[in-house]
Amino acid sequence: MLHRIYVMEPRTLCLLLMLALAGWTALCRQLPAKMRGILNALLFCVAVGTILCATLLLRTPGTYTAVLTPFAALAAARQQPELYREMLMNVFLFFPLGLTLSNALPQGWHFWRRLALTTLTGCILSAWIEYAQYRFALGVAETDDVICNTLGAFVGATSLLLTHAMDNHKERPMTMTLTATETQFLHIAKAAVSGGELPAEAVDWSAIFALANQQKLLPILFEAVRKTSAAEENAALFATIKQQVIRQVLNQTVRSAEFTDLYRRLRAAGLHPIVVKGQLCGRLYPLRDHRLSADDDLLIPEGEFLACHEALLTNGLTTDVPVDELPTVDEVSYMKKDSPLYIELHRHLFDSAQDAHDELNHFFVGITSVEVGGFLAMPPHEHLLYLILHAYKHFVYSGIGLRQFCDIGLWAQTYCDQIDWQRLHDQCAGVHAATFAAAAFRVARAYLGIDFDLPTPWGGEVDVKPLLHDSLCGGVYGSNDLTRLHSTTVTLNAVKANRTGGKSSVLRTVFPKRRYLERRYPYLKKCPYLLPAAWVQRIAHYAMEKRVGADNSASGSIKLARERIELMKLYDIMDEK
Repeated sequence: MLHRIYVMEPRTLCLLLMLALAGWTALCRQLPAKMRGILNALLFCVAVGTILCATLLLRTPGTYTAVLTPFAALAAARQQPELYREMLMNVFLFFPLGLTLSNALPQGWHFWRRLALTTLTGCILSAWIEYAQYRFALGVAETDDVICNTLGAFVGATSLLLTHAMDNHKERPMTMTLTATETQFLHIAKAAVSGGELPAEAVDWSAIFALANQQKLLPILFEAVRKTSAAEENAALFATIKQQVIRQVLNQTVRSAEFTDLYRRLRAAGLHPIVVKGQLCGRLYPLRDHRLSADDDLLIPEGEFLACHEALLTNGLTTDVPVDELPTVDEVSYMKKDSPLYIELHRHLFDSAQDAHDELNHFFVGITSVEVGGFLAMPPHEHLLYLILHAYKHFVYSGIGLRQFCDIGLWAQTYCDQIDWQRLHDQCAGVHAATFAAAAFRVARAYLGIDFDLPTPWGGEVDVKPLLHDSLCGGVYGSNDLTRLHSTTVTLNAVKANRTGGKSSVLRTVFPKRRYLERRYPYLKKCPYLLPAAWVQRIAHYAMEKRVGADNSASGSIKLARERIELMKLYDIMDEK
């Protein structure tokens, strides 16, 4: 076999290398990530075995010879053209090693890292072989062989560059343009969050305030514009919005004060609840209570859940979850009569019953806590990871709003020096969230003016306009309309199918699994045989919503779901298939 390759015309051999490079790259792009890794790992072993057989195992001892002058063969080839063929064969010998190893390494690693490691592996293996050849008199130990072998490994590894180029130039259906109102809103939001000039052109303030309210950014945005000439020119509108802002901020102020008092009571009782998101993120804004939140989340350490439950009941909060179900649920919501206080206790940060999100919990097992502003909190790195993954979860579910990008950006800015950026990238890449996280950072920096250093490997360009458009259409958690909310089952099924190699279907959307419906219809936990009744109830509920709401339709939900699936492919949450 090797002899047949050796006698080929050099041009034919070069063409064969190029065809093999293109063909194998195209094949690997079509394979699931796990299968691609296993197949290339096996073929890498075959390639190494072939190299060892050709260079060591099938040779007989001779004389001890070494040529250590670099490029000596290249100079001699002018008089002995056959040496060109030998150099090309040395390149060819290590080409399969580079081709397979580069595609066997973890896909979450940056392609430059994989290319460098593959090339280095080829160089080290070649140098060891040349040493063994000299040590055991199995051939001429040449520096030029190491150079050619390393070049061969590098040429094989350029499969990664070809893959990167193909991925960056493949057709992307989600390349939409922001509307004039959305563009103005982003301009004003940037001025509100980071300072700067307001738009010079005419602004439809009614549309801007409506969008700000949907995004839960109305107090922040209004504070930036309330003393401008626009306030005088639109006095009636601004007066109305001012009253709305006062109510929202007052409600948030009461919520924050009551939460702080309740938290102190929990700590005095010897409990150690960890605060996540709202109260911690609010501290990063110029005016804390201008950052609106619907609830306050507490992560409860193992063994303290029931004690926290009892403490909340003692302090006047109530819940609909029966006591006998507490040991089996991941989260429980609590309310207080005549109060804006709304508490969620979390045993796990992500729903373990939801296949699309359960894998995110392992990052936070056994999490430690630090003191932040009188609260116990996760360390800054872990909390940033949680903010990203929480936004990622909601993006997959139905969408996220601009406030999530503000939170992520301000946290990254405040705690930049305490973030292990490489580890953060590897963690996100491991759950298909690296491109999404990079997009979130770009939105925060480019569109909200939140300045922070973003080191390698986060430096690549990401097209964020489709993400921004989806965020501005969907509201703070993708809850602007029923059509979007009803599209979630399709997207979640598609994500799950993409990860497991299964198939998504509209049928599964209409008739989801019992575990998916248990939270909405609690009777399924005790009576799983009532699943068909839950399906009927769910369809009837949907039909009623359809009659009373103009923002809901089955065809619209499916269409939106398909658009959002393409969006998730764009940000590498799902593989192209």
